[in-house]
Amino acid sequence: MSKASDIPSEPLAEEAIHPGGLAPNDFGPDTRGEFYVLKDGDLFAVFASNGDMNGPQGIAGEAQSKDGLFLRDTRMLSRLVLTLNQTQPIPMEAEVDDDAVVFRCDTANMRLIDSEGHIFDPYQIHVSRERFLGINFLHEAVELTNYGLQNAVLDVVFDCYADYRDIFEVRGAERHVRGRHLAPRSTDNGVIFSYLTFDNIILSTEIVFDVPVVVRGSRVHINLEIPAGKSASIRLAVRVWQEHPGSSKGRSKGEHPGGRSGGDFNQAVPDRTLALSTVRNRVRVRIDRTQRITTDRPEFDAWLLRSSSDLAMLTADLPTGPYPYAGTPWFSVPFGRDGIIAAMQCLWLDPCLAAGVLDFLATKQATGTSEIRDAEPGKIMHETRAGEMARAGEVPFELYYGGADQTLLFVILAGAYYRRTADLEHIRRLEPSIRAALAWARDYGDRDGDDLIEYSRATETGLRNQGWKDSEDAIFHADGTLCDGPIALIEIQAYHVAALRDGAELLAALGSADEAARLRLHAENLSAKIDEKFWDDDLKSFCIGLDGNKERIRVVSSNAGHMLFAGAVADERTRQLAETLRTPALLTGWGLRTIAAGAARYNPMGYHTGSIWPHDNSLIAAGLARYGYTRDASRITTALFNAACEFDHHRLPELWCGFDRREHGRPVAYPSACAPQAWAAGAPFLCLVSSLGLTVDAVDRTVHVRRPALPVAVSQLTIADLRIGDHGVDLRFIKRDDGTTVLEVLNVPEGISVLIDGEPAQA
Repeated sequence: MSKASDIPSEPLAEEAIHPGGLAPNDFGPDTRGEFYVLKDGDLFAVFASNGDMNGPQGIAGEAQSKDGLFLRDTRMLSRLVLTLNQTQPIPMEAEVDDDAVVFRCDTANMRLIDSEGHIFDPYQIHVSRERFLGINFLHEAVELTNYGLQNAVLDVVFDCYADYRDIFEVRGAERHVRGRHLAPRSTDNGVIFSYLTFDNIILSTEIVFDVPVVVRGSRVHINLEIPAGKSASIRLAVRVWQEHPGSSKGRSKGEHPGGRSGGDFNQAVPDRTLALSTVRNRVRVRIDRTQRITTDRPEFDAWLLRSSSDLAMLTADLPTGPYPYAGTPWFSVPFGRDGIIAAMQCLWLDPCLAAGVLDFLATKQATGTSEIRDAEPGKIMHETRAGEMARAGEVPFELYYGGADQTLLFVILAGAYYRRTADLEHIRRLEPSIRAALAWARDYGDRDGDDLIEYSRATETGLRNQGWKDSEDAIFHADGTLCDGPIALIEIQAYHVAALRDGAELLAALGSADEAARLRLHAENLSAKIDEKFWDDDLKSFCIGLDGNKERIRVVSSNAGHMLFAGAVADERTRQLAETLRTPALLTGWGLRTIAAGAARYNPMGYHTGSIWPHDNSLIAAGLARYGYTRDASRITTALFNAACEFDHHRLPELWCGFDRREHGRPVAYPSACAPQAWAAGAPFLCLVSSLGLTVDAVDRTVHVRRPALPVAVSQLTIADLRIGDHGVDLRFIKRDDGTTVLEVLNVPEGISVLIDGEPAQA
């Protein structure tokens, strides 16, 4: 076992493990076919369509396969493979329920000889598997039905293993610090795997069955006799936990991750019905927060339901409130930028998510300086990790702050939350964090006193690029040369303008009128400076940024669209920028590209250099709607819906390739994209509300609708019980024959106003 003294002095560089810098074999496609994901809290599972984890159908070695049951960046179960008399069942069908809680699959036997020498032809024995996660358990039920004419005596084997690899190791990073595996232990009805980490934490995985078993090494054998025409079932449960040696909590009462007690296990399979009911009820509450929309297009409703379910699945209930983890399998932890944007996308429907994100990030706000963490006082975190490699310092992400935008976005979210809820007391509690974030922009974000926010990593282990496009090759000059820092990205300047304005609004509401006035003046002066420094007449857009020599980075990109989102564009620029964003070089039938076709490093298969990201599209749609271009926002919504209809389960992944729809009849998947991903799941809601030109002002108790434009796919849309305080508003949008969209107010309580293009709407 490695000791703390074995920790290397320098952690791994982010380029070695970040998606933008991974070698294809480290992060490449899974060519065995579709894979499935379940998640509950800190626990998530990835497996093949037949339910197996790392079965023989996989092409990747188990070490770097993404299959497994993971807890807090550690793979607690790396293999779970079912066989019948040494044969692999044939996959037939697989599905996940609409609420993303339960996975089911159907398989059948290939030709086999049972334990008494009887021959069974293919498809005579049906095997179904049903699986879900709940708190610290994986629950599974297996049912076998014998459709043959003779009794089947089967040796059903579950090949199990727990390798306890760190998520970064699974992604291809090399380890220098490692704990040691403890000997597996057989029990009366299962097996226990354990691992002692370098820092003296015992990780354990217990697999138990409700039928008699024989354990041979890591294989669990079950002898089943199934009469002809009859069925037999097996229930199993996998429990994972961690504890410190010498802890007063024994194995059966091991500490549940997150501080909750796992309760007695007693080597028995827990009550499946109760466990499933508990999970479903919890998820239903989350889904209901965003499920207030119905349309006349079932596919559109399916898209919205899948997005609600994915957000519910990705959201963990932390002590500070709900927080959407970024995405599975690689980013199933809190990320600052991702959490803020996902909360912003859903804010009009679910303010609770924004409250939880703000409160959690406030507790993690930096109070000191750390070069290895890229931390500075007032800065909001980029990500936090709990795995062994992070704790050992092999990667710098245990609590990492390498982003120049999330601190500004934190203030923007706080401002948006206040307008949506009028919850001034919550803002008062956040006031120190809001002030600290604004102070960071002044004292640290602006590195050279020119009023612009620049970034540059403090050490070689940090992120080279620290905007949302943070891969190694994301920011480049017109000739393709990678840019040297400190770099001032256009969208980060826009966020600064918005943060100053929102900070002013919040401080004014808190009684600091003079400070608010200074922030507003600063915002207006900065907006003019950005226009002067970044607008490029030849590009007909804002350039992507300024490099370390203050030279313009003259590349047309989606970044410029974030200027609209932040409300930082001068009126005389909006029409030209909107036209640039709708050109074929950027806008495809599947969404807006990150980089315009024709740029030096344009690559429709590049992570940030020509691909399509739904969250990026949603922010641009919101920006276009902000300036009255709701038809453009509707085009983006339609493009994303077209893509969703082509992806399995109507689920938008993290990104896809930027090929044009006119040349490719289906969107081309990006092989290593996370799915589900929180800000991809949130994108439909922000796109839709932008198309409708709808905003909710709880301070003034008013719903504003401006130039609504339903997406092409939808002719009628109803929003039920849109909450303002304790009251709900019901609205219906109808598309006329001439293509225009009209608003029908179905219900508006007394004391709440609905305005359509500035005029009162009648119920």
